[in-house]
Amino acid sequence: MHETYGDLIRQRKSFRSFRQEPLPEALMEGLIDFLSDLTPPEAEIDWNFDTLPYLDMVKLCSTEPGVKAPCYLILRAERKRFSLQNCGYLGERAVLWLTEQGIATCWQGSVQIRSDADFEGSLPFVTAIALGYSDEPFRKSEAEFDRKPYDKVVFNREEKYRPILELGRLSPSSFNRQPCVFVTDDRQRIHLFRKKSLLPNPVQEFQQCVDAGAAMAHLELGALEQGYTPKFNRMYPMPRFKAGLTYQISVELS
Repeated sequence: MHETYGDLIRQRKSFRSFRQEPLPEALMEGLIDFLSDLTPPEAEIDWNFDTLPYLDMVKLCSTEPGVKAPCYLILRAERKRFSLQNCGYLGERAVLWLTEQGIATCWQGSVQIRSDADFEGSLPFVTAIALGYSDEPFRKSEAEFDRKPYDKVVFNREEKYRPILELGRLSPSSFNRQPCVFVTDDRQRIHLFRKKSLLPNPVQEFQQCVDAGAAMAHLELGALEQGYTPKFNRMYPMPRFKAGLTYQISVELS
């Protein structure tokens, strides 16, 4: 990468308009190679992906995507605990790779693919990302972010981890709900929690699990940028912090 991970995270944004022109074949091949080489946090969960042009995407969807783009990345995974977080991680890594290539993206959390229209034998659909060229600019500074203050989402604050946690704070989330909370301890670990919905809402819970995966990608890249060798670990017994928070995963820093 020519730019730092932090630079790419600060440049990334959700684009709302795309030029309707195809992406270069070499770029799409590069995206496929990049994703194929990634290992998600829970490596034993089966997953795969497709890249589809707009018209093919519409044929699969129960409603049109939220934004019209020339191409969509579809992420799929078998239905297992933590498969949604895996896809959030993989999708955000792809988004940041595309950001470095100058390609605009937008998560499409509201997309629903009709099971009767889907490809035969496909793994269950999880989420989609719109991608293409845009006339909108990328973000130029962190001041353009609409995010909760640092002290509202980071607890037991260790100042040496602040650069990592700041990148976690900047992770995207469905409808910008920002459900993720980060807790450090004295054993070089960052624990990731997500807020529970106030009322039972399966769709929101689903989306927030994907959001947690995107935050995991930011934490991992932030740790790498600071010279650590991060390792994901789902601890048992699970750490507890505050009521209303669900433990997701821990990042061990060494």
